[in-house]
Formats: sequence, structure tokens, C-alpha cells
Amino acid sequence: MSGLENLSERDRAVLRSIFDPTATIGDVADDGDSFEEDQDTTDTDKKSKELCLQGVQLAEANQLDEALEYLNRAIEVAPERAPGYNDRAQLFRLMKRDDDAMKDLDYVLKLTDGKKTRARALALCQRGVLLRKRGDDDNARAAFAEAAKLGSGFAKKQVVELNPYAALCNQMLSQVMRGDKEIRL
Repeated sequence: MSGLENLSERDRAVLRSIFDPTATIGDVADDGDSFEEDQDTTDTDKKSKELCLQGVQLAEANQLDEALEYLNRAIEVAPERAPGYNDRAQLFRLMKRDDDAMKDLDYVLKLTDGKKTRARALALCQRGVLLRKRGDDDNARAAFAEAAKLGSGFAKKQVVELNPYAALCNQMLSQVMRGDKEIRL
């Protein structure tokens, strides 16, 4: 559409709030994630993080069993470090071990209860994906809604996608913006 590049930041925010019901005017230009960072301040946390990074690299190279060994060691080194469980849950999902992934995600949510951290938001997003895969859209929507409140851009998009009324409104609005003479539902 011509002329949109000349809109003020506030006008863009208003348009975003129309197209994305989870957006607020205060969200203006930030579609990204905004969390408190997980603190890796102790030597054991740093060692666990290093092992996790090695495990992720192995997983990316499709060496899943070796990756699991590193992630298990990372959790052994720092059993109260939530990001290690998130990484292992992601690996379990790649290995098609969804029940094991869900156990790790539940533990992350227990460790991070009441905190606004990246680990909590990621666990909620992974949980939402797994629940959606299982056909449990109501609980998936709840997980994504909590992650969206924590600042996850991905979760905000999933909340909209799982909202049938928002999808219908967006479809109708898109048709109006294109100049369609007749609205098709």
C-alpha cells in the first residue's frame, strides 16, 4: 500500500493493534521478544551453559544421541538451571519423545514460577506447540497467552492464530483493504 511509509510510529501502532489483537499501542515498533535474561553467574551455571551449547551444536549436526549426552551432563552440573531443560526438551521433540519433552517443560515452569525469564517464555511456547500437536488447542492457547504476556513475539502470533474470531476479523479486514466489493467468509 502506498503512503504507509509516511505513517507516524503511533499510527503504525494503531494499525498493528487492528491487525494483531494481542498488540497494544505501547508495543509500537517492537515485534521481538523482551524478557529478563536468565542469569548464568555461577561457575556451575557457566559450565552447564557451555555443555548445552555443545549439545545444541551436535543436535544441529543431527548427532542426537551425542547431543542428549551433553544436555544430560549440563543438567547434572546445574540441576536448577532452567535453560538446560528447555534445550533438552527441544532435543526430545526432535527425537519424537514428546512425553519426555513435556516433563522437562513442566520442570522449567516449576523452576521459573513467578519469573519473567526467557526460559519460562520458551518453555511455554514449546508446551503450546506440543499441546497443539496433540489437538489440545484450549491449553495451547493458554500457554501461548502466558508466553505472550511475558513478551514472546512468536506466542503473540500463535494466540492470534488460535483465536477464530480474530482470524475471521483479519480475513474480513484484509478483503476490505484490498477493495473487495463482496466479503467472503
